[in-house]
Amino acid sequence: MFGSVNELLLYRLDALDSSVRVVLHLLAILGTEFDLMDAAYAYEEMLGIDMSNQYEAAANFRHSLDVAVREGILESISVAEDRDKDDTIDASIRHPLFSENCRLRFTHDSWKKSILNVMLDEKKREIHEHVAISMERELDDETDVHEDFEKQITVFNHWKSSGSFIKAARMSLNIGGQLMMLGLNSQAVLLFDEVLDIPRRVSDDEPNMPTYGEIDALVLDAIDVPELVHLIEVNIAKGKAHLTLSQGVDAADAYQNALDVSDAH
Repeated sequence: MFGSVNELLLYRLDALDSSVRVVLHLLAILGTEFDLMDAAYAYEEMLGIDMSNQYEAAANFRHSLDVAVREGILESISVAEDRDKDDTIDASIRHPLFSENCRLRFTHDSWKKSILNVMLDEKKREIHEHVAISMERELDDETDVHEDFEKQITVFNHWKSSGSFIKAARMSLNIGGQLMMLGLNSQAVLLFDEVLDIPRRVSDDEPNMPTYGEIDALVLDAIDVPELVHLIEVNIAKGKAHLTLSQGVDAADAYQNALDVSDAH
C-alpha cells in the first residue's frame, strides 16, 4: 500500500485527531527529546491558555500525549529534574501537570522528520516563537536557571529559528558576554556569527546587490533602528572576542562591518 516508510508514517499521522496533530507539531519543534513541562508551557502559550482554563487545557494536552505514546510515536525515558526545590510553595499554584513532569522523546527520528516535512515554514517559525516566549518566561521566573547555558542557548536557538533577529541578537549579547567573562571567546564568536547569519541568509537571495558589512543594501534599508543597533552591537561584541583571542585581522573586520552598517543606513 505504501511506497516508503515516510508514506506509512504520514498515513498514521493523518489518521490521528487534529488536536493530537497540533501537539505533535509543537513537539517536533521542541526537538527529539524534551521535558513534559517545557512542552506544556509552550502549548499554553501557543493556544493562549490562561489560568481560567488551564486545567482543561492540561487534561487535553495530557490526553494527546497519551495517544502519541500508545501509537508508538513518543516514549517516556526518565523522570525530569524537579524544577521547584522549595517544598513550602503552595501546591495549588503549581501547574496541573507539575507532579507528572518527565523526559519524553520521539521513538524514532523519522517521526519528527515526517511531521516537520509537512509543516509550512511560516508555521514552524510561529511555533518556534511560542516556544521561545514560554522558555524565556521560565528563565525570568527562575533566577538559578540564568547560570544554565544550555537552557539559555535553547531559547536563543528558538528565537533564531523564529526569524526574530532582534530577540536572537539580545540573547546572543547576553550569553556571549557571559562566555567571554569565562574566557570562552571562541564559543562567543560562533554564537555571534549565528546571529549575523540571519540577515546574511536573506542577503544571499540578492546576489548582485551591493553589501555593507556583509549585508545586502536592500536588507539594511528594510530593517528598523532597533535591529540596526543590535546588528552593530553584535559586530562590535564579535570584534572584542576576536581581539581577546589576539586575532587582530578578524577583530578589525568585525569592527569595520559595524562601521559599514552604520554608515550605510
